[in-house]
Amino acid sequence: MNQELERLLDLALVGGNFTEKKKQVLLRKAEELGVDQDEFEMILDAKLFLAQNSQSTSAQEHRDGVRRTQKEGDMRKCPSCGAPVQSFSTHCSECGHEFRNIESSNSVRELEKKLADAEEKVRNDKSNGGLFGGIMKLVDGETDLEKRIYNAKANILTSFPIPNSKEDILEFLALSVSNVNSIKIGGMVKMAGTSGTYGYKISYKNSWLSMANKVIMKARFSLKEDTRTLEEVEHYAKQLKIK
Repeated sequence: MNQELERLLDLALVGGNFTEKKKQVLLRKAEELGVDQDEFEMILDAKLFLAQNSQSTSAQEHRDGVRRTQKEGDMRKCPSCGAPVQSFSTHCSECGHEFRNIESSNSVRELEKKLADAEEKVRNDKSNGGLFGGIMKLVDGETDLEKRIYNAKANILTSFPIPNSKEDILEFLALSVSNVNSIKIGGMVKMAGTSGTYGYKISYKNSWLSMANKVIMKARFSLKEDTRTLEEVEHYAKQLKIK
C-alpha cells in the first residue's frame, strides 16, 4: 500500500476515535493515489479490528490490575533496587533493603484527626436528633452527647483503611490498646448488650477490636520474616485479647 496513505491511516486510528468522516477522507485519498478501493477497505477493516482488539485487551488488563491491587493490597517499589514490593513488607526480598518511613501514609495521624473532627462536629451540632434525641437530652444530656460522639467515631473506624507501613501498624495497635482500655464497661452494661442504654460503648469498643484484629491478621501473614516486628504485634494482640 502507498506509504503516504498508510501513514494517514495510522494517524486516523490514533486514540481509537475512528469516525465515518475520517474513513471518507481516507477513501478519497486512496482514490487520488490510484489505490484499489476494495483492497484498501480490506486493509482498513483489518487495522480497525486490530486497534479495537488492542484497546479491549488494555482495558481488561487495567481492570485485572485494579482487581489484583484490591485483592493483594497496594504495591510499591524498593527505593534501593526498584523491585516491586508488597505493602506491609518491611524488607525488600531482592536486595534486603529495610523500609522505614519510606512512603509512609502516616494513616494513624490521619485517623486521629478524623476522630477528633468527628467529635468536634457532634459537639457543635445544634440539632437535637429528633423527638427521641430531645427526650434523651432532657433525661441525661451527657449520656446522649457521649453516645453520638461514640457512634460518629465508630463510623470512622468502620470505613477507615488498614494501615500499610510497619510504623503505622505498630502505632495503630498502640492506639487501639489505649482506646479499648479507656472504655469502661460494667457487668450491667454487658448484660444489657448493645441494645441497652450504654450499648454504644460496647459497639465502639468492638469497632476498635475489629479493626485491630484485621491489622493483626494481615501483619501475621505479611510480616512472617520480620520476627522482631511480629513480637511487638503479638504483644499488642495479647493486650487486646486477640488470639
